[in-house]
Amino acid sequence: MPMKSLKLLLLAVILLVPSLADAKDIPPGRWWRLPYFAEQLNITDSEKMELDRLFDFSRNRLIELKKQLEQDKRDLTAMLEQKDLNESVALAQMKKLENTRTVLAATRFSYSLEVRKLLGHDRFQQLKTIYRNWHGIS
Repeated sequence: MPMKSLKLLLLAVILLVPSLADAKDIPPGRWWRLPYFAEQLNITDSEKMELDRLFDFSRNRLIELKKQLEQDKRDLTAMLEQKDLNESVALAQMKKLENTRTVLAATRFSYSLEVRKLLGHDRFQQLKTIYRNWHGIS
């Protein structure tokens, strides 16, 4: 595969492959600490503590994965900038980058699933509606 084709493939992967789940249906941050959400959803103190625990665990893992993703991107870019391109190594690096991206998306999705389990179906649906209204999302 010529270097130009490899670069085009990389660009397509980076720009066109959407994340599996960005968890955009739920507010970012510690939304359960905001009275607007907590009161409407009747979030208990014990649920707030559990949501804090889930958030902290997820946030720490996401930070690690985002750092890894950026490193994977830098490594791949460096490989593509080399005069003598080793295509098989570059393809392996691209696969590593995509694997990191997949794990990142799965971690976001897992957090969303844990929030849903904690709130239950009805309150989770209510959370999504409240967030859309609060954020002005149609």
